[in-house]
Amino acid sequence: TRFQIQQTAMAKLRETDRERQVQLTEPLRVVRDMRREMSDMQKELISQREQLRRERQPGPDARFPDHQEVTGDTESHP
Repeated sequence: TRFQIQQTAMAKLRETDRERQVQLTEPLRVVRDMRREMSDMQKELISQREQLRRERQPGPDARFPDHQEVTGDTESHP
């Protein structure tokens, strides 16, 4: 009957949809993992740049440059 044909067609479509979803799952997993890896690498690069910057700056706390260097004030700060 017509109803059975429609049901069979719908079942085939559902199966095709499931197969395509399975096929998409692995590439999406790979993309997610690559994004995580890139994020980790970016954090590491930023950390290394910050460390190099601190190593190049003089003073006890390299995160903050000497006040005199910033303002040009040389008369009141020992």
